[in-house]
Amino acid sequence: VLLPHVVSETCVIKSSLDQNYMGTFLNLIFVHRGIFYVLTASTVLVTASSVSKILSHIPSFEFTANRGYHCFLISLCLCCFHGFNPMRLPNPAWTYLCALMRISGYIIKIVCIANMPLGDATALYFTVPIYTGILARIFLKEPWGIVHAISTTIGITGIVLISKPSFIFGGEDEVKPLYPIILVGGAIIQAGGITIQRKLGKSISPMVFTFHQSMVLFVVSMTASAVSGAVNKSFSEAFVAPSCYEDRGLMTFAGSIAIIGQILYIKGINLENAAVATLLRNTDTILAYVVQVTYFKKKAEWLSLVGAILIAGSTAMIIIYKNYFLKKDEGVSVKIPTVHQEENELEDTAITFENPLNPETQTISKV
Repeated sequence: VLLPHVVSETCVIKSSLDQNYMGTFLNLIFVHRGIFYVLTASTVLVTASSVSKILSHIPSFEFTANRGYHCFLISLCLCCFHGFNPMRLPNPAWTYLCALMRISGYIIKIVCIANMPLGDATALYFTVPIYTGILARIFLKEPWGIVHAISTTIGITGIVLISKPSFIFGGEDEVKPLYPIILVGGAIIQAGGITIQRKLGKSISPMVFTFHQSMVLFVVSMTASAVSGAVNKSFSEAFVAPSCYEDRGLMTFAGSIAIIGQILYIKGINLENAAVATLLRNTDTILAYVVQVTYFKKKAEWLSLVGAILIAGSTAMIIIYKNYFLKKDEGVSVKIPTVHQEENELEDTAITFENPLNPETQTISKV
């Protein structure tokens, strides 16, 4: 997690390792740091979701309210530490619209999962990359070519094989037609929020955006929890504080690490195309499947293994394509400090990055 920051801010290497191998490694990290941000965010967010599976006896809205509460407090501390004013927004209307759309998509997913088979809900919701690619192409003019379309198709095929939706593989569960329609709408809303997030770009700090998004998540979750309890006339559906220290500790852990995944995902969206960033989040399915097999002792099936391989292949396709594209246009040049073996001194060296879409070489930092 820290390595891309180190590379992008300053790079001081004092080692007897071969500089060519180290340069190649740093070059890959630097060029694909957006991809690393998204993949790391997926790992962290799946970990937080696994905790929600362990705490399945706690109402969903209470768990999301807990996540919003902890992310709100931690993001506020981070903003104060880095000197950001969280109340000073360059585009307040777009910021809150983006936060509301992403939270709405998240809440819709939770509600539909509770009323649909998990496989059906997963297969329908992870069509987000398709809608994101279309919206980003229309409104942001981002490229979405044949390679992205093929990779998206392969990834969704892998998700279908892992989730095994009943509308393809059959099943006895009867689903009301309304919920699949609502879930597809939630996926489109989530894609719209990600597109706006990409549009906002670096005009707003990820910490500041997380502050406002967490505040919206907490308010919406508490309201939904109160309404749910009132409608069902059941105290267990309303907000109830955890009764034991183990549950409190797990909820605190899940809420605290969620902000890491959220900030890294926002940074990844700022660096990668919106469609690519959402496509990389399909790795959530692989990670969740690994957790189910290793921790929850679910039996591995060959179709799920094939699906995991397809998802990994779609991710690898995007990385290879991007690397080939950059090499073809000679788009990346990273120079690292060299070490004098005899004098043991560092030369002043700048790290340069040449964007293939903008041939002007930019100096990132200087040692």
